[in-house]
Amino acid sequence: MSASPRPDPRPRESDLSDLDPAAEAARPVESDDGFDQMRQTGYAFVDLILDYFKGLEGRRVYGPVSPMGMDDLFAEDLPEDGCSFQDLVQETRAKVFSNTMAIGSRRYFGMMNPSPLPVAVLADALTSAMNQNVASWRHAPAGTAIEKRVIRWLCDLFGLPDTSFGTLIDGGSLANITGLKLAINRSLGRHLSQLDDIAPPGPEIAKLTFYVSDQGHYSFTKAVDLLGLGVGQLRKLPTDDLYRIDLAALEAAIEQDLADDLVPCCIIGIAGTTNTGSIDKLAELATIARRHKCWYHVDAAYGGAVILSDRYRPMLQGIEEADSITVDPHKWFYMPFSAGGILVREGDFLRQSFLVHPEYYMQKAKAGEDGEAVEFDAFGRRIIPDPRGFHMGDTVNFFQYGVAGSRRFNALKIWMSLKLVGRSQFGAWVENDIYLAKVLAALLRREGDFELLGPNTLGVCNFRWVPRNPDGSPRFESQDLDRLNRRLQEQVEREGDAWFSYTVLRDRTALRVNVENRRMRREHIERLVRVIRRTADGILQAEDSATNQC
Repeated sequence: MSASPRPDPRPRESDLSDLDPAAEAARPVESDDGFDQMRQTGYAFVDLILDYFKGLEGRRVYGPVSPMGMDDLFAEDLPEDGCSFQDLVQETRAKVFSNTMAIGSRRYFGMMNPSPLPVAVLADALTSAMNQNVASWRHAPAGTAIEKRVIRWLCDLFGLPDTSFGTLIDGGSLANITGLKLAINRSLGRHLSQLDDIAPPGPEIAKLTFYVSDQGHYSFTKAVDLLGLGVGQLRKLPTDDLYRIDLAALEAAIEQDLADDLVPCCIIGIAGTTNTGSIDKLAELATIARRHKCWYHVDAAYGGAVILSDRYRPMLQGIEEADSITVDPHKWFYMPFSAGGILVREGDFLRQSFLVHPEYYMQKAKAGEDGEAVEFDAFGRRIIPDPRGFHMGDTVNFFQYGVAGSRRFNALKIWMSLKLVGRSQFGAWVENDIYLAKVLAALLRREGDFELLGPNTLGVCNFRWVPRNPDGSPRFESQDLDRLNRRLQEQVEREGDAWFSYTVLRDRTALRVNVENRRMRREHIERLVRVIRRTADGILQAEDSATNQC
């Protein structure tokens, strides 16, 4: 039985004749006349943004909200016809603003979400208007040049050599995954620029081991899984009394792995942990990594911003020895999401590790004598690297420097902000945040029933409420203290006077305050302490009342 012929997918002339010219003419087309309307809409959006910023201090920082309540609030069928812009603005004010965490409020002390710079906020709008895909140079020549310049600024800030380069990506998690991917490539001696078919890594990848402190970001656990490793290949090591990786434990783990015929691949240093802001001994880690021929990756997503400060830059001594660095301008550089990045000591190795040549790509590559890729332009001319470095004068296509193919022009807001403000002012803002965290620690010490935990070296201050008897001894057992500290955080959150988080340190619940707001002053820290004091006293009174009733 013969198979039925496949239908021809190409349109026929008769298909085109079925189109209704009148209906085609009625299709809405945005004309130049729409620019005046866009101007009015733009001004209205600026007013809306200003309304949001101005209203931050006058409303609750958070809640109370619930998933069910939010789903009900926004439950509706897909609109068949559009509403008026005025109605849309009013609904946004009523439904969105009041049910959004008040990031940017001077009563917000939560995660690494900064109060964003206005110029960066507006730069994001300009980025959307230009709608550049900074994946290839041809599609975004200015965008590519600006991203290259921002990467150069960052590499210079961190003291990396002229051979360094990097790429902007959505955030620290993807940067950490990329760093571990580079470590694997270096250890196995393989990368995509080897144009021959790359054989599967085989059993040797199962021998690779990675080392990070137990305070390392969760993205490293994701990374080893995404990269085809066993989670057990990531050694999570204990920390010292300042929550820095224990160097003796690290050396012991490496020696044990070598004895077990495993291959130490990557040592990870943390420059500002999420929990406590702790900074590992970066210079010592660099020495250990070099001795054992390990890739050295530093996660500086949070604490890397202290490189902007003349006063605190020495805290990152040794980061200049890293093979790769995660940096997140959307944290302490006061950029709006998203703006992350990875910097790599050997920038060309980053390129080699992600080098692909799709059929529609106008620059082609052939294998050179050494098996490495040699690029040619659309006219068949070999592309000669610029003598100032591969990142200068080269036609850089950023899709060949990382995972992403579609890439937003995130460099614009960083470039505009650094140009407008300057490094010294950014450094002063970082220094003020650190100062305010120290003020908080000093005020809590005066209270008598609060214990400081962690190093409190950056903008993070960890502490624990420990109600005491008249003789100074704790009134409650450790488990009850955990419950009371969680209750303290939850009640402050519920009342909306401030927002901070809690975490777990050494199996104890700790309250965690993060200062990351260039508009914050000492009076806002003093107000926070009053809120905490008032809430703690109220909880203790309720506990005493419940005990007396029993």
